[in-house]
Amino acid sequence: MVRLGLAMPLAAIAIPRRVFAKDFWNDRKPEEWTSAEVKELLSKSPWAKDAAITDNGQVGNLGSPRSARRGRAETSAGGTGTASSSVPKITWKAIVRWESGLLVRDALKASAPKDFQDFYVLNVVGNIPSPVPSGNEPEDRSSMAYLKEVTKLSHKGDEIHMARVELAPASDVSPAGTRFYFSRMLALMPEDKEAEFVTKIGPLDLKCKFTLKDMLYKGGLDL
Repeated sequence: MVRLGLAMPLAAIAIPRRVFAKDFWNDRKPEEWTSAEVKELLSKSPWAKDAAITDNGQVGNLGSPRSARRGRAETSAGGTGTASSSVPKITWKAIVRWESGLLVRDALKASAPKDFQDFYVLNVVGNIPSPVPSGNEPEDRSSMAYLKEVTKLSHKGDEIHMARVELAPASDVSPAGTRFYFSRMLALMPEDKEAEFVTKIGPLDLKCKFTLKDMLYKGGLDL
């Protein structure tokens, strides 16, 4: 920890701009956001968080042809790896983005996900495989039933289980991902403090927490 002292000139201390300024999304209109700010909103903001990922399986082998969709993945040694037991462990990375929120839709310049009025929609983007079959793969009903059981949005002890899942197409500002839908019947409120998304894809456990009081846009909670 760096302590401020008389011997250290203030000009030499790098303080992030947002320490001094309001959150830009509430200060300026979407058409005034810079490309860097849009990237920040979609990758590192109250609506977009890094997932905590635990790999419980063998390196790179998910036992499904869908695993090939992750492409080249970073390894703990800083290089790239493939689905082979002879390579170092893969470093899985994913961002969980609250895509039913108006702010994220403004940043994406995209229409709302279908049925967003009835569902919270979270998009998982990263080098992890998608649990959704590709066009030439039949749906595995037992796997989908299991996915619905282990995929939850929880707060204060209450749980909302996943209603459905679909592929999210790539755009000019975002890679492709996987959208998870959760019913709004159990409404989230700012006083709930946190909401946690959890799922399991193959041997990968994913968790991501959102601080609800920070997710304010245009005067209200934006989910």
